[in-house]
Amino acid sequence: MGTPPQPRYRDREESRFYRARGLTPEATWQALGDELARVLDDAQRAFWRTPLRIDAERVRWWHGAIFARHFPHDGGHFRREPAFFGVVTPDGGTRQLAGADPLAIRRELAAVCASFNSQVSADADVDAASVLDRTRPVASLYAGILRVHPFADGNHRTAFVALSAALWSLGLPNVEFDEDDELTAHDQTLVPALSSKDGSAEPFATLLAEHIEHSPRSQS
Repeated sequence: MGTPPQPRYRDREESRFYRARGLTPEATWQALGDELARVLDDAQRAFWRTPLRIDAERVRWWHGAIFARHFPHDGGHFRREPAFFGVVTPDGGTRQLAGADPLAIRRELAAVCASFNSQVSADADVDAASVLDRTRPVASLYAGILRVHPFADGNHRTAFVALSAALWSLGLPNVEFDEDDELTAHDQTLVPALSSKDGSAEPFATLLAEHIEHSPRSQS
């Protein structure tokens, strides 16, 4: 399986997770990175080529596993207030989007998870499926979690764990968008799926498939 790559997240000053009590911002970033690495390692061991049945409680648990030790008031708790997040549009501009209504978070997140479960169950012989056929439900899951935006902060890290666990369960390596051009492609291909429940995740699924097919780890 190898060691899973870990994205380099840094929280902005306005983030609730910018600074833990008793730690500098840099130490906080390192501590949260260590927690994320631990959760990813656990997920890889648990779900490599093993069916993943995901639900809203599992997503909530992953968030708590990353953040609750240093931020007990927010880690593992669905938000209770409106949330807005920005996306970069293909023309280089920005657009502000709203997450799900706080009262609808559990329902909408459950629908996202159920969609992934049903798509994967319909394709039992995953090794016979193409990489793109396997990244389609994964892309929809990842984009759906980000669109619902169930937490006050930490949505990207939690969605990345779900993305990685889903890929591993389908016999694929996880991915890392680290370079500037990779991050730009990541953001731009997600815009349709983040903008609407009916938006297509196909551009991001294609990006995932291309990323995996060109990764040396996909040959191992």
